[in-house]
Amino acid sequence: MLGRALFVACAALAVTAATPRVGAAEPTPIPPPLDPVPADSLGIPTPIEDPSGVALRHFYRSLTATARGEGQTRIAVFGASHVAGDVFTRVMRHQLKARYGDAGLGFVVPASPWRDYYNRDANISYSKGWESYWVSRTRSRDDGLYGLAGISFTSSSKHDWAKIETAKTSAFGRTASRIEVFYWKQPKGGELVITVDGKKKHRVRTKADEAGPGYAVLQVPDEGHTIELRPKGNGPVTLFGVALDRDVAGVVMDSMGINGARAATQLEWDPRIFADHLARRDPDLIVLAYGTNAIGDTDDPIDRYEQRLDLVVARVRSLMPQASCLYVGPSDRPVKVEEKGDDGETRLSFLPRPRQDAVIDVQRRVAHRYGCAYWDWAAAMGGDLSMVSWVNADDPMGTRDYIHLTRRGYERIGQLFMDALMTPYEATLPHPFGLPTPGTASIRAAP
Repeated sequence: MLGRALFVACAALAVTAATPRVGAAEPTPIPPPLDPVPADSLGIPTPIEDPSGVALRHFYRSLTATARGEGQTRIAVFGASHVAGDVFTRVMRHQLKARYGDAGLGFVVPASPWRDYYNRDANISYSKGWESYWVSRTRSRDDGLYGLAGISFTSSSKHDWAKIETAKTSAFGRTASRIEVFYWKQPKGGELVITVDGKKKHRVRTKADEAGPGYAVLQVPDEGHTIELRPKGNGPVTLFGVALDRDVAGVVMDSMGINGARAATQLEWDPRIFADHLARRDPDLIVLAYGTNAIGDTDDPIDRYEQRLDLVVARVRSLMPQASCLYVGPSDRPVKVEEKGDDGETRLSFLPRPRQDAVIDVQRRVAHRYGCAYWDWAAAMGGDLSMVSWVNADDPMGTRDYIHLTRRGYERIGQLFMDALMTPYEATLPHPFGLPTPGTASIRAAP
């Protein structure tokens, strides 16, 4: 444990050294710990910050009604790769469904736009012929034609298909009673064939005089289903996603992450489509989880970053003023320093990233400006340089890129987030519905 103690002491010195002072020496890079860090020691309980005291009131009231069987609580989560990997979000989704009921899979992208896109409850398969687009350096489109998840798929071939199955192994998302396909109407649109359970076919004309969002709604028995989407081949068909819901009280959560995204990515989506899709899903809580990529954008002036972030949060608040809003900040992302020793071998050491605190300060300020709550992910990890401990744990909680977490790491941070989200709510309840009382063991996500 000497290595751990040495690392903690050195990390504290590095944080102090990173604070600008007149005449201060350059901060000294800190090496990884000599001994593995106990994984169970990582993570710090971090409360949600809400100066208004009412940022989450609508969400909590909706949960109370749902617990009484009086309706659904709907959640929309937008973010970058931490959300796209669907482990952190799965913890949130599973725990809320376990407590308040399962109202369906929610909004699912019908095919994987990139290799590591996941919805860990749905089963997704697809042909390779779809032209997929999302806001990125390589797959963007100029017209902003992205759906709720910031993604669109187009094909004119009858040989292309996309298939979604309700959950087979997960305890949640196993049935659906309402299927809603989000597509694009356009003057030269072709027909879309929707097949349910390999038997019943529905034909949808996507051709229309004026372009705009289209929706195909199917009512089905509340059981497990397989939905296949296939162009007929007589014109282009553009899809955005499929919502699989249940007509019962419970929680439904839409998780929408894009690898490499920044919050300002949303400004590149057609605002009319985004507004229509968001209103269609009508969330009670909107979570924005961006920032880990932005803290690496050293060529982006922080005042310009704040201006764009202000536009993003203002747009979300104006579209859904009644919904609760919560901003989740970046994970810790240290600067990696490679140095050659006298023996010629390259060694890795770390410095705090100077822009990290500035980005967090901007996010906190903008969130509170628009009545949103804020949760500091980096603080929950342990602050500056904490990622080094997470990566070098005896059961690694972070990956070797020092940006992302392992499955166990995401589950740990997801539990810290859920504790922060639910503790204020549960502390005010008399728990007449058999809900867990504060201090009892939390329900963990299914593996």
